[in-house]
Amino acid sequence: MGLPRTAGGHDEQMMLLLKETTLIAHWNEGDYQGKVATCTMLNDTKEIVIYVDYYGSCSGCDAWEDASDDEVRQLCDQLATGAYIFNNIEDCIDFLQTGDVERSYKWEGAREPLLEEILKNLPVGEVVNDARFAERFRR
Repeated sequence: MGLPRTAGGHDEQMMLLLKETTLIAHWNEGDYQGKVATCTMLNDTKEIVIYVDYYGSCSGCDAWEDASDDEVRQLCDQLATGAYIFNNIEDCIDFLQTGDVERSYKWEGAREPLLEEILKNLPVGEVVNDARFAERFRR
């Protein structure tokens, strides 16, 4: 599949999980093991998608390390299946601010840092409509 398969957060896989998207924010715990979370916008529908995963420090505790192509496809399918999808960035921010994701252990410790990364990319004090937001992040 062409992407590195080492332990430590698999940032490339997280940021490139979905095709034809615009990356809005990405957060990695930055430790030898922990969590990583990503927020993207689907270019065709402008829907916002967030997803989170764990990573380990070695092949014994990180499923990505030394995974076969088939195993990586399965891991990517699991990530995509567990994603939250929102109609717009405002709904995504509201969801992350209210803590609704706290019902999921997987999001514990990742919700607030991802929200901070999203908010860093917004104009100060303003949540913008999707069209302006999309143009700002289109690469």
